[in-house]
Amino acid sequence: MKAIVVGIGNPNFKDDAVGLKIAEKLDGLVDTVSLLNISFQIIDSILGYDRAVIVDGVKSGAEPGSILEFNTDYWGNIYASGTHNLSIFEILRIGYSLFSDEMPEEIKIIGVEVEDVETLSRQLSPSVEAAIPEVISKIKEYLGIKEF
Repeated sequence: MKAIVVGIGNPNFKDDAVGLKIAEKLDGLVDTVSLLNISFQIIDSILGYDRAVIVDGVKSGAEPGSILEFNTDYWGNIYASGTHNLSIFEILRIGYSLFSDEMPEEIKIIGVEVEDVETLSRQLSPSVEAAIPEVISKIKEYLGIKEF
């Protein structure tokens, strides 16, 4: 099984870097790519893989450090209301429409609830930092990664 982890975020805005830091910690165990924002680059990054995990910071109103997971059963019913910005769910739907044979059979999206994405800092908030080991464990389990 060919798998990839895509980390999304900005390394200069405190908790916005959580997706990047998670991808960085998994580098060498699985293919990884880091992106600064949600864009069509996601499609290019995951084409040809059997499974993909996309990790990003989210602001849903949950407690900072909370972990939210979405799979294709869930995100197939989500539509954004903006006219210029596409959501990750819409981008993936477009990917499946255009490249159905090349898109991963399974995609999991993991969001870590952020506390602060406005402060210029390369340090995560303690609650967000504390969520990283659990997210990594979930990704390893989902992708069947075993360390020796």
